[in-house]
Amino acid sequence: MIRAWRNELACVAGVALALVLIGLLIGDLVIPLGLGLFGYFAWHLVNFLLLQSWIWRRRSFRLPVSFGVWEAVFDGLQRELSRRQRRGQQLISNLSDCREAAETLPDAIVMLSETATVRWCNAAARRLLGLRWPADRGIRINRVVTHPVLEDDLNKGESSRPLEVPSPANGAWMLSIQVTSPFGDERERLLVARNITPLYRLEQARRDFLANVSHELRTPITVFRGYLDALQDLVADHPQWRTPVDHMGQQILRMQALVNDLLTLSRLEMADRPHPETAVPVSDILEAIVTEARLLSGEQDHDLRLSADPNIWLRGDESELHSAFSNLVFNAVRHTPPGTRVDIKWQGEGDGACLSIHDHGLGIAAHHLPRLTERFYVVEAGRSRQSSGSGLGLAIVKQVLDRYSGELAIESVTGEGTAFRCRFPASLVESAPLTAVSRVG
Repeated sequence: MIRAWRNELACVAGVALALVLIGLLIGDLVIPLGLGLFGYFAWHLVNFLLLQSWIWRRRSFRLPVSFGVWEAVFDGLQRELSRRQRRGQQLISNLSDCREAAETLPDAIVMLSETATVRWCNAAARRLLGLRWPADRGIRINRVVTHPVLEDDLNKGESSRPLEVPSPANGAWMLSIQVTSPFGDERERLLVARNITPLYRLEQARRDFLANVSHELRTPITVFRGYLDALQDLVADHPQWRTPVDHMGQQILRMQALVNDLLTLSRLEMADRPHPETAVPVSDILEAIVTEARLLSGEQDHDLRLSADPNIWLRGDESELHSAFSNLVFNAVRHTPPGTRVDIKWQGEGDGACLSIHDHGLGIAAHHLPRLTERFYVVEAGRSRQSSGSGLGLAIVKQVLDRYSGELAIESVTGEGTAFRCRFPASLVESAPLTAVSRVG
């Protein structure tokens, strides 16, 4: 570019010198210099018009041909256009490769617009979701997959967790569907569906097995307990038999609690995700649970402190919420030393609500925290048996929160205590009815 300007200046200087000599010969410098200046501006105007015409019409890839500084301008634009053309061809090639790779994926991929309409789908989407391409371009995806939770995920632009639904193309298939925004732009969404039929059937068989075993065990345990109650009356006057019979009673109660927890967990796992319409007073549920927990503590005299906002209600099933909350409170009583303080708080948090149970006990080591919600997981060998726990309490809590799109957070510091926080979304939180508020007041 600098060289072009040097040549331009040299050319202008040469022409100007020639015009000056002509002016000296004719005895008038104004006319030749004026004509030269007019010609110079006319030349620039012509090149500018050529560039403008090329920009607006763009009939060919080649730019106009000129000389001087305009030759450098056109050459620079030509090189930039060539570079962009190569880059565009490379992007097209990469996009084609990505689409070819996406076509071979076993998972269904559907690109969605901001309004959840189909922009593109791969072969697996056509097979698993029954989409027709390109006939279904532009239709809303919820016309293909109808589920209220999916509708909520589409409105939010992201799934909180995978959704299991039957395949629209084949009712015998079970799909795991998730909505995400992988490009960092909420206007661009991606729906991913995976065929989980074998895993779903295996999980269903496991659930059925646990449910059937639990039901089958319930009757003999009830019979054993009935005979054991009668036996305890018979050995009342025989101290040598009282201790073993009492131990048998404790084990029967533990087995009964285990079976009840298994039945509860199976019922929660097999039931559809609820869409509750009725709000329940969480503060009343917590007051009843604290009363039960004080009876459970007995002589251990735990310091249970409840702080619950009576104006915050939660839409849900009262029995399920009672089961989840009572497991957390009872765990705090069972797994802490006598006299331990346990703080129970129900309050608003952002647009949602949060229940926190914080015990000031021994705490739990950090490496145990990720596995606490696993079935039958115990922090220490024998701890669950000593505290009469089934090892299923936190699994039930996690299952209930999953059903309500909630979140369970666990924090613990060894020697200081453990805090469990159950967070619920704003869609489930309601203010207390006026009648309830006046009654509380």
